[in-house]
Amino acid sequence: MEAEILERPPQSGDYEEHIFSKSGNTLWVKFYDDDYIEWAGVFSKSEWSSFNTVLSIPNEKLVLVVAGGQGYFVDPNKREIVSTTDWDSINNITFNEATGFLVATDGLRLALFKGPQLQWSGERISADGISFTKQSGPVISGVLNDLSPEGCKFTFNANTLEFNTSWVLAENWG
Repeated sequence: MEAEILERPPQSGDYEEHIFSKSGNTLWVKFYDDDYIEWAGVFSKSEWSSFNTVLSIPNEKLVLVVAGGQGYFVDPNKREIVSTTDWDSINNITFNEATGFLVATDGLRLALFKGPQLQWSGERISADGISFTKQSGPVISGVLNDLSPEGCKFTFNANTLEFNTSWVLAENWG
């Protein structure tokens, strides 16, 4: 199973199309099912983020489509949305294999998802921007916006919820 974001809607008839959209602000994604049959889906974008991505969920027959911050879990074989995320403002997300959590951010705080269900959401830790740089076991590393040009590095343990950084929002921007 594979999926990729299309830069523009396909020409009519190029692919079997499934319209999951309820608004005019949309994202087109091309899928390949287990038989390598191509089809395209169109998804509504939320109003809260410009972040778009597709992510295959390991050990499941699902693809996560994030369209403008709204997450959609799609079964490419059934050509249907299985569920949507509780958050519609995702602006970065990664799968942590060690814990099975999807680790997400809305640019201000971190969150953990088990599938579409929000399991945990932390307090605000960033001025406005969080990016993930690498993972080692349950520990996710990244950079948060501390109002400096280079940002501030952090680590987050998805098992223990331990967050470490040298810059603390509450102490520096209150």
